[in-house]
Amino acid sequence: MQLDRIDLADIRDPRRIAQAIHRQLGRIEPPVPVIKIAHALGIVEVKQSQFDGFEGMLLTDRVRSQGAIAANTTHGDARARFTIAHELGHFLMEWHQFTDPSGFTCSPMDMRETQEGRRELRQEVESNRFAIDLLAPPHLVDPKLGDEPDLRDAQHLRDRLHISLEASTRRMVDRHPQVLAAVWSADQRIRYAHRRKEFPWIKWNSKDPVPADSLTSRVARNGNRGFTDWTLTDSFAWTDVVGIKLWEQVRVGSNGHAVTLLWVDLTDEFDEYEPVLAPRV
Repeated sequence: MQLDRIDLADIRDPRRIAQAIHRQLGRIEPPVPVIKIAHALGIVEVKQSQFDGFEGMLLTDRVRSQGAIAANTTHGDARARFTIAHELGHFLMEWHQFTDPSGFTCSPMDMRETQEGRRELRQEVESNRFAIDLLAPPHLVDPKLGDEPDLRDAQHLRDRLHISLEASTRRMVDRHPQVLAAVWSADQRIRYAHRRKEFPWIKWNSKDPVPADSLTSRVARNGNRGFTDWTLTDSFAWTDVVGIKLWEQVRVGSNGHAVTLLWVDLTDEFDEYEPVLAPRV
């Protein structure tokens, strides 16, 4: 594989860097060959293994002449692919300042970071944006989204693109024309949420119980795995807004884990909502 890194040198936006790579790649069949891309752009070694204490690591020099990436496979190959893409983002975005003397060491939290705060957080956000646009570019995602959102579509994207279900669900929330949010829970307690900025404020925080009057609570209690149909639910169960139409769909997985997809109808006019701070794990 031949890629021209000079073509990326003056781009300061992580998503545009990913787009420029895909322009060079041309038409490809998924999944995106992230390791081959990394090698073509100056990464001399990609090591995948089970590591303790970190999710990903980039070893490089200050001018990014070349680098080496380590990715933790403890949580599966799909998660490791995202980690490789995340570290490649640090490598290509030469304005990112080292977090270690020899490069970057990233935690599981960094792979989910969406809050732009201090410099270190902004760097993780940018690497995450690059990673998802590299592994799940719009031209491979959008044609696979149905007219109506469905968690089954996220599962199909997961399998097609070889990314995690969390990443594919986030991508669907961001790319689908309907206004969506997703909430991940375990043992009927909320872990974190992701929403479009148009979506009303989700009033629950990490470690709170899932709302007792929600579909999620009911299906989690019966323990049946799989997908539910869409169900109209009380908007105040999940949000701080009363009287809007809110639908809920749930996928119950193993070990008490579930993901909830929320779909809101905002055809009526409402005041603009403040951005939500995604709950931290």
